[in-house]
Amino acid sequence: MHVQLTAIIILLILSGIFSATETAFTSLSFVQLKILENRKKRAAKLVYTLSMKPEELITTVLVGNNVVNITVSSLVTTFSIEFFSSQPVGYATGLLTLVILIFGEITPKQLALTHNMKIAVFMAYPLRFLEVVLFPVVWLLRHVSAIITSLFASHAEPTITTEGVMHMVDAAENVGLVDRYESDLMQRAIHFSETQVRTIMTHRTNVFCISDELTIRDAFPSIVKAGFSRVPVFHGSPENIIGIVLVRDILRTQLQKQMGRPISSIIREPFFVPEQMHLDDVFFRFKKTKLQQAIVLDEYGGFSGVVTMEDVAEQLFGELYDEHERRYPDRIVEREENPGTFLVMADTPFQQLVDELDLDTDACKQKTSTVAAYLLDQIGDIPNEGDVVQSQLGTFRIISMKGNRMEAVEFSPTVDDGTL
Repeated sequence: MHVQLTAIIILLILSGIFSATETAFTSLSFVQLKILENRKKRAAKLVYTLSMKPEELITTVLVGNNVVNITVSSLVTTFSIEFFSSQPVGYATGLLTLVILIFGEITPKQLALTHNMKIAVFMAYPLRFLEVVLFPVVWLLRHVSAIITSLFASHAEPTITTEGVMHMVDAAENVGLVDRYESDLMQRAIHFSETQVRTIMTHRTNVFCISDELTIRDAFPSIVKAGFSRVPVFHGSPENIIGIVLVRDILRTQLQKQMGRPISSIIREPFFVPEQMHLDDVFFRFKKTKLQQAIVLDEYGGFSGVVTMEDVAEQLFGELYDEHERRYPDRIVEREENPGTFLVMADTPFQQLVDELDLDTDACKQKTSTVAAYLLDQIGDIPNEGDVVQSQLGTFRIISMKGNRMEAVEFSPTVDDGTL
């Protein structure tokens, strides 16, 4: 009798251990696995190795857990019949089910969720030993299960996605691990390599440039008035950019009293980038060429605009202003008089709108550069002030136009009947 009771208690403890082990390993996040991989303890590294083969891991644990539960159930049944006849078997089975649920399933799994890393490390070597011992059984069951699974799931979903990382950053901000600025910086960094140059460039209609036929003396007043330290130079037509002139080179010629020279004599050779180039590539090109400005070309090789190192840096750190630069309002501002409605500059990068307002990513699959470009895709025509556009993201109203170009829109993430 004592032997049987002792065996039942030991088996119940093993059931709890298997349940805790299963939950501990399956609840390990990607970040926790990387932490364990980089630890010096061999057991921690073994946890990472075991977790990289989830099919073998789960099958081994389930085989062990089921063998223990079936064995303890048989022992309890035998014990009841031997000492209390067959009548209390039903009661014993019900009691055993309750005990297994409390001490073999629920409690161990709750503890494992709280201390998953510690339990996983503690059970790494015993679990590895079981994998070796039960290898034939595990191999057979795993392959049978794989055949059945393949009938219903052709491919596994990725465990790490951009959306998942963004949610992790938001969660870290919510629990206070990072502040709002750090959270915004990490989210911008995630999208940095996905953003194209055309999203942040200064369009050619807003670019100040000068002709190569001017002398330095003639060009200097207009350059000073424009307030730029680097100015594109064109030949014949503003579409044909042949170089970039630096203000410091003009000042050098002024000291040398050579202001009568043509501006073309001091221009520097530009480097060109396509509109579709991503910001990480542009950034490394800037570092390689040691230049601060690039000429952006469209798909036809025509002049599309300019982009600077400052424009690229602003995608990570937000708007940067120098001593003489006019400070513009934020691109996305919530209206105080109407909470939930936002005033958005039309040239705001579309991805910035999605990130800052946490919009539905399923509705934002299309590739577009700015809010204005998104609305033009939705409308298919030149809008007028006051026009309302309903989209999957919400409701837009055109607030101001400059000629045929949108300047500002009002946006409500909730789709309504058009009355903002």
